[in-house]
Amino acid sequence: MFPEMTKMSEAYNVAQKIDVEIRKLTDIYIELIFKNVPLPILNALRRIIQLEVPVMAIDEVIFYENSTVLYDEIIAHRLGLIPLRSEEALDKYGPPEKCIKCMESYYAEASEEAVERPSSKDCENCFIYIRGSVENLDEEEMKTFYSGDLLSDDPDVVPVYKEIPIVILGPHQRLSFDAKARLGRGIEHSKFSPVSVAGVRYVAEISTNSLDDTNLKDAEKCLEYCPVKILEISYEDKKILVKDPYECILCMQCVKRCPENSIKISYRKDQYILFFESIGQLSVRKILLTAIDIFINKIDYLLQQIKEMR
Repeated sequence: MFPEMTKMSEAYNVAQKIDVEIRKLTDIYIELIFKNVPLPILNALRRIIQLEVPVMAIDEVIFYENSTVLYDEIIAHRLGLIPLRSEEALDKYGPPEKCIKCMESYYAEASEEAVERPSSKDCENCFIYIRGSVENLDEEEMKTFYSGDLLSDDPDVVPVYKEIPIVILGPHQRLSFDAKARLGRGIEHSKFSPVSVAGVRYVAEISTNSLDDTNLKDAEKCLEYCPVKILEISYEDKKILVKDPYECILCMQCVKRCPENSIKISYRKDQYILFFESIGQLSVRKILLTAIDIFINKIDYLLQQIKEMR
């Protein structure tokens, strides 16, 4: 058999053994147990989730009036960090690379004396405008301008959270602006990242041994040092039991505090846990599937380059 065929056969056998299990799942958080998947592969997927899954965010702001206590730059920065719903935007708007080019072309052709407000059509559906206009007419009370007060040209691209304060206006203060939102990636700026945290952690392999009566009393005290509270004592078996090894964070406090040789902890080399938390622009399912598609495209591109080199 040719060496190439042997490697392909080995890769196929490994792929047949791959198993993925959802351990925890909420609207914004997910934990997946990957079995027989190399750690570098999962780490690459984690980086793609953080840095390359695109989401919408405000990128530029055009101010028409600002008499608040905050400078234009500060308000623009706060607007950029507001999470925008991006579930439908991934299919409706152009990729970040296309939008960057057409934005540069737009500003190069725009006249400095133009006063008309631009339309989203100027960029061929690569970006949209989110508008804000507020005035505090009260003589004494302050008025807070929230993310929910923003008006988007696209009803599918709106702030995820409506109660994010942007600026507090004093009496007779005004604020008016147009904000430009586009697709971007976390590798450009953290405001384009769809997750607040993403990581890969080891799965603990825990074994326990029987204890004598003296050590059994000492073991009762040592269980208090476990930060995730997954240990308990079986008085019938005279052993320390583990409720859920997947909760273990490998801090090794139990090994240090419990009687010698009563518990041993190492990590498995065939299982890892991938976890991430969505900020809200995309569902965890959309983030994961998009990241896998990007990963596959990268591998296809690499294989194509290798074939051309041969």
